[in-house]
Order: sequence, then structure tokens, then C-alpha cells
Amino acid sequence: MSARRAHITQSVTVPFGHLILRLVRLDCGSRGWSLRPEGFEGGPPVVNGSLDGPSFDAFVADLETAVASLRQFRDATEVAVQDREGLP
Repeated sequence: MSARRAHITQSVTVPFGHLILRLVRLDCGSRGWSLRPEGFEGGPPVVNGSLDGPSFDAFVADLETAVASLRQFRDATEVAVQDREGLP
């Protein structure tokens, strides 16, 4: 007996740097995400995961942490550039 592959009933793709973030809902009700290189939407994902149950909130928290880290990195590196160039 072979396993039946679930079909995607909803799909949203969002540019994410040089990657594509894809959010999907399957006909079985399960939700998930994947990251793929831009231009390779039909190829296998670089990484993927579930958005069911507590995984959804964990994924959102991970994204919020990533955004905060990016902002801290930007602020720290802008200060370093300003110091190096003698800017106010």
C-alpha cells in the first residue's frame, strides 16, 4: 500500500532576501512553511517545518528574534562605520 500525498489547498509565497518563504495548507488541514532559493520554486526546500499547534507560535517567535537580531546588527555596524569615518 502506498501513501497518498496530501495536496496543497492554499499557498502563499513571500520574498525573503534571496530566498522564497512559502506558507502552505494541505487538504488534510496541516500547515507548514519552507524556504527555497529564489528562482527554484519547484525545487526541494532548503529547510521546512510545521505550522501546526505550538509550532506556529514558535516559528513566529523565531522570526521576531531574527528581526530583532538584524536590527541590533544594523545598529552596531552603522555605529562602527560612523566611528571609522568620523561621522556624527
